[in-house]
Amino acid sequence: MRKKKRNSYKFAGVKHSKRGKVSLALAILSLSAGIGMVAFSARSQGNATVYVGSAGLLSLALAAVSLLIGLSSLREESYKLFPVLGSICSVLVLAGWIAIYVLGFYV
Repeated sequence: MRKKKRNSYKFAGVKHSKRGKVSLALAILSLSAGIGMVAFSARSQGNATVYVGSAGLLSLALAAVSLLIGLSSLREESYKLFPVLGSICSVLVLAGWIAIYVLGFYV
């Protein structure tokens, strides 16, 4: 007869949050787009086209949407790894985008 483990846990039906994963993916996409646009602007010595600026605004909006999805996914009954990572990454990316735009007005 097999002995039952003393400290065995069973997590019934708890999975990783899909919206948390989406939030993290959108934050990473916004970060990679931002790095690419900053690199392109630096390579063109600050004379990037208006399309790069509008893509930057789109990435700023993407980071904001990612933050909203991440915060809403924290309320789900699931593991909190991806919602927390998505929210933290979104906040950092959004703060970076806001800093770039604020510095652009003053420099």
